[in-house]
Amino acid sequence: MVSHVQYRSFMNEDFEDIAEMLRRIWHDRSRNELYNTLEARYDLAHCLSISTFSLVAVANGEAMGIVLARAPHGSQARNSAIDADAWKRLGNNLRHDMARIDPAAVREFDAAIKAEQRANEKLTAACSVEQAGQVTLLAVSHRARGLGIGRVLLDAACSFCQDAGAEQAYLFTDTDCSWQFYERHGLKRAAAHQPEQSERALLPSEMYLYTADLAR
Repeated sequence: MVSHVQYRSFMNEDFEDIAEMLRRIWHDRSRNELYNTLEARYDLAHCLSISTFSLVAVANGEAMGIVLARAPHGSQARNSAIDADAWKRLGNNLRHDMARIDPAAVREFDAAIKAEQRANEKLTAACSVEQAGQVTLLAVSHRARGLGIGRVLLDAACSFCQDAGAEQAYLFTDTDCSWQFYERHGLKRAAAHQPEQSERALLPSEMYLYTADLAR
């Protein structure tokens, strides 16, 4: 039972808790659980490598939620744990281990990443977000849902982007995620994408770009 929630910047010792949380939510590609764990770690390392802001929700001594964001043009990181080069190196090492453990799964993963990138490019081309901040990751453990953690994390990321001068924040989501959460909290669906037939085995049935108006 969650009794009390604290919020603070990401620290390196949070990595394993958060990666395990991501594994339980999204990463079940392989029958090999070690591969799935490595894929979740890679996902987190990548998100950290492109972010300049973090906030973690800690309950009962365990990280149970995280938000990452980046301001337009990449402002300086708010905490020393976000060392982009270090997280990129870790990601490369993890990707090597993934390929060694389950080559077929990592080929599927790589194809899905490329398809997701193409879809995201189409979504951003459909709306103007060049000067916007981006929420690069938002996740809350199933064991801590319903406590308002997601709203606190989202608000913090939007405040960071606003303080950095952005008048808008955006994020990517899809039908495999709780996209309704964003609509309940005032974000607007700015673009949608349905994967092409050749991508349907790799991507969710629909992908979205949501925006938040940060104008004062």
